[in-house]
Amino acid sequence: MSAPSIDTDFAEKFIHSVNRPLEYGVYFLFHDWWAEAPQSAIDSYSELLNSLPETQKFLEDRFLADPIPLERLAQCAPGTLGHGYHKFIVDNKLEENLGRNYRKLNEELTRSGKLDRLPDELSFMMVRGFQIHDIMHVLTGYEATYAGELAVAAFYLAQLQFPYHAMRLAVTTAHMAYLDPKIITWAMDAICDGWQFGRTSPNIQFERWEDEIDTPLTVLRQRWNLNTEALAA
Repeated sequence: MSAPSIDTDFAEKFIHSVNRPLEYGVYFLFHDWWAEAPQSAIDSYSELLNSLPETQKFLEDRFLADPIPLERLAQCAPGTLGHGYHKFIVDNKLEENLGRNYRKLNEELTRSGKLDRLPDELSFMMVRGFQIHDIMHVLTGYEATYAGELAVAAFYLAQLQFPYHAMRLAVTTAHMAYLDPKIITWAMDAICDGWQFGRTSPNIQFERWEDEIDTPLTVLRQRWNLNTEALAA
């Protein structure tokens, strides 16, 4: 049996993303990969997801939230998750992203046949991951900077060994290795910080965070042992 290998056509797209990560982002790579992905890698990602104790119930429920109106978030009291979420969106001019329908886009790609080999549970987790991405920033305290995005990706990957986040870090490490060594120190600091945070915290990827927007952030962080101060020190 021959060892699995990266498809050459996909490799060209990967190199394009490494060369121009803001022009051809990992979101495109994620959807490009499945058509020619090694079956052993697909099976491994599915096994890793299903090995987590929280997975079965979460996949049974298939909870996907409707976007929370910005007006509703603005009503959340200072110090709550919703207040922090609102501030993160407004400060970073992400209002357009708040209403973006990732579920619809995923369904359109699925109907096109492009994602025929993407397992259903991984497809669902991709949509859900996009829904809570900005909430993860608020819970972890990582800002919407290049370093903050890397840290969040590493945090995700530590808790949920998911192809999107693995690809995100692969593109970054290839870019710094072959094109821009000056980013190595801060990029690796961010990756290591997020990875360690994710490894030492309870898994928070399976919660209905939209139901907690009126809960104080300090309560949520204590409940989930999210010690953001220790990692910032």
